[in-house]
Amino acid sequence: MRFGLCSLAFLAAIAAGEEPFAFEKTPGKLPKDIVPKDYAIRIEPKIESASFRGRESIDLEARKPVRQFVLNSRGLEIANARIDGHPLIPQFDEAKQTLTFALADELPAGAHRLELDFSGKLGEQTFGLFIARYQDGAQQKRALATQMEATDARRMFPCWDEPAFRATFELTAVVPAAHTAVSNVPAAAETALADGLKEVRFEKTPPMASYLVAFFAGELDAIEDEVDGVKLRVLTTPGKRDEARYALEATKKILPFYNEYFGTKYPLPKLDQLALPSTGAGGMENWGAILYNDSAFLYDPNASSQSTKERVFAVVAHEIAHQWFGNLVTMAWWDNLWLNEGFASWMGTKATDRFNPEWQTWLRASGDKEWAMSLDARGTTHAIQQRVATDDAATDAFDEITYSKGQAFIRMLESYLGEQPFRDGIRAYVQRHALSNTTTADLWKALENVSGKPVRALAAGWTEQPGFPVVKLSESAGDGATRVEIAQERFTLNQKKAEPLFWAIPIALGPAAAPLDARVILLKETTRMPIEPGLALKANIGGVGYYRVWYDDALFKRLRKAVPLMAAADRLDLFNDSWAMAEAGRAPGARCLDLIDLLRDDTTYAIADRIIGTLWFIHDLERGEPGEVAFHAWARALVQAPMARLGWDAKPGEKELDASWRSSVIELLGTFGDAAVRAEAQRRFRAFVEKGEPIPGNLRRTIFGLVGRDADAETWEKLHELSRAESSSEQKRILNRALASAQSRELASRTLALSLTDELLPEDATHLVRAVGVAGEQPALAVEFALAHLDALLAKLSALEANSYVPSLFRPFTDASRADELEAIARTKLSPAAAHQVAKTADEIRFKAALKKRLMPDIDDWCRSQNSKSQKPGSKQSERKE
Repeated sequence: MRFGLCSLAFLAAIAAGEEPFAFEKTPGKLPKDIVPKDYAIRIEPKIESASFRGRESIDLEARKPVRQFVLNSRGLEIANARIDGHPLIPQFDEAKQTLTFALADELPAGAHRLELDFSGKLGEQTFGLFIARYQDGAQQKRALATQMEATDARRMFPCWDEPAFRATFELTAVVPAAHTAVSNVPAAAETALADGLKEVRFEKTPPMASYLVAFFAGELDAIEDEVDGVKLRVLTTPGKRDEARYALEATKKILPFYNEYFGTKYPLPKLDQLALPSTGAGGMENWGAILYNDSAFLYDPNASSQSTKERVFAVVAHEIAHQWFGNLVTMAWWDNLWLNEGFASWMGTKATDRFNPEWQTWLRASGDKEWAMSLDARGTTHAIQQRVATDDAATDAFDEITYSKGQAFIRMLESYLGEQPFRDGIRAYVQRHALSNTTTADLWKALENVSGKPVRALAAGWTEQPGFPVVKLSESAGDGATRVEIAQERFTLNQKKAEPLFWAIPIALGPAAAPLDARVILLKETTRMPIEPGLALKANIGGVGYYRVWYDDALFKRLRKAVPLMAAADRLDLFNDSWAMAEAGRAPGARCLDLIDLLRDDTTYAIADRIIGTLWFIHDLERGEPGEVAFHAWARALVQAPMARLGWDAKPGEKELDASWRSSVIELLGTFGDAAVRAEAQRRFRAFVEKGEPIPGNLRRTIFGLVGRDADAETWEKLHELSRAESSSEQKRILNRALASAQSRELASRTLALSLTDELLPEDATHLVRAVGVAGEQPALAVEFALAHLDALLAKLSALEANSYVPSLFRPFTDASRADELEAIARTKLSPAAAHQVAKTADEIRFKAALKKRLMPDIDDWCRSQNSKSQKPGSKQSERKE
């Protein structure tokens, strides 16, 4: 490829002023004049009384003389406090979550020891040290687990709970003798105690951030192995360890790959991975002791779906990537969370694609990118590097911009620099900053040194300002030559006065039918270049760029004709841009629908998956509208060809992705009113219940969902009975979703009532309410119920979910008045910490309401026209239907 570079002066002008990591300048609330070096913590949990007590000795370094010092504590009582043996009086600030010690005499610079005795409460909310319930046959049992990220280590023990305060940790725990105890590093010793207890003392950790401290204890099953000299162990609740074998095999592939890629070997002697049914997230990357929700870690080849198999590999790859990006090298402050999450997302996808090329992982990652771009185009977006002013605000940073935009930008940057220089830069970065903290500037410096390109200046526009550009291509002719004008402007959705912004855009440009002939230009401002007359010119070759492309009518018509000759990535990219242009009002909706019709026989699952996702989005806009029937008829006709090819049952030798494709098509047909599909789902369910005929794992969610949708009271009761008897968390959640799918208001109300019982795990209970709104298509009923029982539901949520919970219940609405309602509720019933989530959801609702008003008439007319054509004898659609 050839590269055209814009001026360094332009690039420098858009680069912001973030500096490399310096401890003194790192944001945070705690003073930096006294720092922890080592924690020795003894913890004694009592599950029966839902309480714990602890003692810690913290070796400190006073960097200068001080008269007071401040650390974090939340929900803990301090019984005794001493500094160098002298008693201290604690002063709590609950609002700031701090513990201050004022000193009678000045504490001199140098080494000191702080000793604290403390106690706290245990609950089932998944933060700090918590109780995790699980089923063991007919018995309900409880384990202990931790979830510290972002700012919840302070709930288990007083600490300097900010990522820049790295320290070593030596944990000792008293647990029942029958329990397996797990922490970041191996156990150094176990000592039997009285009353059926034991003391487990763990080795000292490397210097690390407090949010990575981990502790688990329970009756756990385990499988062990080893790879590259690292002892591997997967632990599950009783009876589920065989379902963890797939994750263990994935780990044995991923860990050596990362050792080689990063050029620095995994630094701990062991890697434990635990699966529990109740956790604070799908995965938490605790160093050496990763915690997973069992839905993201367990895979049963006899009952799980292809999507579960893919998710397990991807999540394991993501969390293991954190052992380098996040743990060995840690972001300085939460405004650079993307250094953890964006890179782990990118690396996890890279590893998943490497070992499972048949899954089309990078192609399908466009779905995550599209969702991020949809949010990033609105006024409620933020830069990848966002200002995090408070501890509570740190949880808001865990969003699609941080994860998916971060991943997409990294992939674009890797493509621009070249895979080898990029990897060499990453290796240098990891080696230079191991066991330390960084800012984005440190990464850019490492990549610049290796590549010789102005990475920091180029990247600043993408990471330090919100949004993204649309590249506009317009053809003109004159003086015997044909030229294309290439310009950029900010791409927006539902913004009236968006700030004009500019980016240095690496654009891969070339003939649509010959992507290998593409060249890359780094666009800074409007430019013109000659092209061959009649050329089908495609921008963003390969679909790697994080930008939209608009083509004038002449260019788009030629691209449309060239679609059969394009690579799959370019067909997908053209479709994604076409739909985005319709959403933004930059192109008619019919242009995108014509493209969908052209791609109806495409054999690439990633493309079919994106089209089906778009149909579901239109379905949500059409619900209850006059054009709903015509749209459903056209959509059903659209997927008849893949349905005929795939059928209901797997065929010998078929591709793995055909299983997911089959499930998606059947679910769409059944929901969109195909009576034959719904009848077949009912027949298979009855055969399953009455004769024990198995339902394949890939069809369970779809069949149970369609049966639940049409359920009467007897069927609802049967589904409920199956759910109560199910020991697999994955299968139980599928059955609960089926209960939530009921279209009957009475049955939906019975489903909602289950969320207030102890039948379900806390997070499953809250998700059930959301499912009534989404799968059951009754968001008004879900909101009404949630507001009536808000305190009880919020008490079941993790810190990461609490702020977004009520806004998430409003997301299915497409009526602008519901945005007003959400904002009114927020003013009286929600925490101020939920404000950002409320604003995002209200904006999304108003966007969909405006889109429905503007775009649906166009789509309705198109669908009616297509349906009319399909009824004509001899038409292609008519022949296909027959």
